[in-house]
Amino acid sequence: MDKNDVIEVLRKVSDPEFPVSVIDMGIVGEDDITVEEGKVSVTFTPTSSMCPMGGVIGVIIKKALEDKLGVNVEVKVRPGTHINEEAINDLLNNRARYNQVVKQLKESGMLERCFIE
Repeated sequence: MDKNDVIEVLRKVSDPEFPVSVIDMGIVGEDDITVEEGKVSVTFTPTSSMCPMGGVIGVIIKKALEDKLGVNVEVKVRPGTHINEEAINDLLNNRARYNQVVKQLKESGMLERCFIE
């Protein structure tokens, strides 16, 4: 597994508000991805500092990568890019809260709309 594998998955993940991939929008770039010894870390930049979908974008990125690559993925907001950075990072790293949001996104159909398998 390498950065190209991560990028290929993320090309199929779109922003919840725009039907454009997180790669094409610059939310995640090659320099935002680390792959070492089977561990994947991704830092993302929300579209604005008050992006209401910042947490959702992070959850969809994490879910898509974990499902497709079969590994745990650490996803974080780029420091200083969102007013709720700490809350979003807490959500992404608290498995129970993360699973609850994934369930809600599945039920609403948003996960399916934002991740084309």
